[in-house]
Amino acid sequence: MNRTVLAVGAAGLCAAVAAVGIQPVLGYKPKPKATSWKHQGLSDIRGVDVSRWQHIGPGVLDFRKLQRSGVRFAIIKSGDTSGSAHAEAGYWYGRDKVAARRAGLLVGAYYYATPTSNRSRVVADAKAQARKASARVGGRLQPGHLPLALDLETENTRLGRADLTRWATTWLRVVEKRTGRTPWFYSYTRYMERRLLPDPELHAYPLWHANWGLFLKQRPMQIRGWPRDHARIWQFTDSGRLPGSGSRALDLNVYRGTGEELLAEAGLGPEAAQRYDIPLNRQDVKPSPKPSTSVSPTMSPSPSVSSSPAQSPA
Repeated sequence: MNRTVLAVGAAGLCAAVAAVGIQPVLGYKPKPKATSWKHQGLSDIRGVDVSRWQHIGPGVLDFRKLQRSGVRFAIIKSGDTSGSAHAEAGYWYGRDKVAARRAGLLVGAYYYATPTSNRSRVVADAKAQARKASARVGGRLQPGHLPLALDLETENTRLGRADLTRWATTWLRVVEKRTGRTPWFYSYTRYMERRLLPDPELHAYPLWHANWGLFLKQRPMQIRGWPRDHARIWQFTDSGRLPGSGSRALDLNVYRGTGEELLAEAGLGPEAAQRYDIPLNRQDVKPSPKPSTSVSPTMSPSPSVSSSPAQSPA
């Protein structure tokens, strides 16, 4: 999501490798970052996350094409701590949410957070940003909308590990109360190990783990201090190549639970499986009819920007 960890050249590659937590595996030959689920060898339920970057690429973001590529859920940037970025995220969130739903996808949202650096305002700031994030998605989430996610990866805060962990858990508690769903927590390996405490309260929230790897296979790497194999959602690459992605590359994810669990997180029962083309483990469920859809790809004009995705935050 946050493109600031990427840079051009050998130094940039080393920084990106360190940032996302890649570790070499003895005897395993490194490979390029995955461009698809097949390339990574994954068969879990497929998802993408999108933001304004998908609207400033060489193509047009087309959720129908993504759905035909096997995508079953889309997590859309809905908000940001920065006022201007929050307004821009809201512009695209409103449009992309409608288009993704019409394409038959489950829709989620994420809020890119920059916590205060003022230790005396940790709780107050977290609560204020949680209210702001919840208001953007309409408060209590409707069926078909996945939980709101906290995207915490910024270095633009001087809070120590204890205060930053307290900020995150406060935000998550408030969002859970306001949206009626248990929110997801998004971050990357080294950030969680270096900037946060291994707090049981934080571990209680489903983890959306960003872990792009030259040495990874079918699961993300273990996070020091966190429960084993903890990730609910795995963002395994930022280099996806799919028809309809809009930009030159796309973040690809897998949901590492069952179809029943994914539907439940969206406030739906297993009878909605056929509508969203979600595979189920159960064989005794009669799915509801899948509605016919007819929708054009998002065609709104792109906002004017001067920097490239590799140099700016999501």
